[in-house]
Amino acid sequence: MSAAQINRREFLEAAGVAGAGLVIGFHLPATGRGRAAAAPFAPNAWLRIGTDESVLVVVDRSEMGQGVTTSLPMLLAEELEADWSKIRIESAPADKAYINPMFGMQGTGGSTSVRAAFTPLRKAGAAAREMLVGAAADTWGVDKSTCRAEQGAVIHTPSNRRLTYGTLAAKAATVPLPHDVPLKDPKDWKILGTRVKRLDSPSKVDGSAVFGIDVKAPGLLVAVVARSPVFGGKVKSFDAAKAKAVPGVKHVVRISSGVAVVADGYWSAKRAGTRSPSRGTRARPAACRARVSRSCSRSRPGRPARSRGTTATPKAHCPERRRSSTPSTSCRTSRMRPWSR
Repeated sequence: MSAAQINRREFLEAAGVAGAGLVIGFHLPATGRGRAAAAPFAPNAWLRIGTDESVLVVVDRSEMGQGVTTSLPMLLAEELEADWSKIRIESAPADKAYINPMFGMQGTGGSTSVRAAFTPLRKAGAAAREMLVGAAADTWGVDKSTCRAEQGAVIHTPSNRRLTYGTLAAKAATVPLPHDVPLKDPKDWKILGTRVKRLDSPSKVDGSAVFGIDVKAPGLLVAVVARSPVFGGKVKSFDAAKAKAVPGVKHVVRISSGVAVVADGYWSAKRAGTRSPSRGTRARPAACRARVSRSCSRSRPGRPARSRGTTATPKAHCPERRRSSTPSTSCRTSRMRPWSR
């Protein structure tokens, strides 16, 4: 099926059934999402190449410090023969195109990110590379076998002529999508297996990174909850007047877990939360212990990993104590004091 013969709805339905590994066979039309929509060459759900030489990789897993915003682009860039310095990243939207085949849903976890993407992203990069090489060969009127991709450009080996990916982007978008493109031998890898700088670090350092808390929408309000400082505490009364005096605050309401301050921004809600005097009741120690006991009794019993001694063992018989004349902290025990007075 060619790119011109499939619409977005058909693509999403096929991707949802087949899993992320097959989306390289489809063209995902631009969706109006910033830079990705402006790119003339978007051969699959993960890659956008612009005429300005930018190479945008859409990362479909959540970055939680494990480095997926760098490792996943590396997979695609290796087969694409991209110039790593031109790689840019963007987080994927909620879309069936980005389903994690190991979960059957769009999700991140279980050390599945690289395992699940290892083949699909490499195939996506390889297919895009072949389209760019084909576009260059057609431009020069030469046999495709005499051309090679290298560092974000296609080179005609006999004449050493060179065309960058940005120059070829528009023409490459008209080239039929190839199938079953051979992947590179690991011995020929230039990016995978090397140390590269993390792609997510610069924006986090200069403050330009957009997190969920940074998202703005018309009429969006933010709520901050002031909770009891002790376990089991309940709100008895509160004074909303001072909180409402903070500019931007819309509502101050009592909820089951405390007092919620609703404002047009986080900082206003946060400041107001500290200005709303409130009084509460503290749960009695017996009540706290009863709640914890009920919670534990509903849980399934744990599986012992190792059993050694008992809490009733006298200190004089502690093995660590016998081996050293210095009191061992591992042999000391004390009762936990209750939360409330």
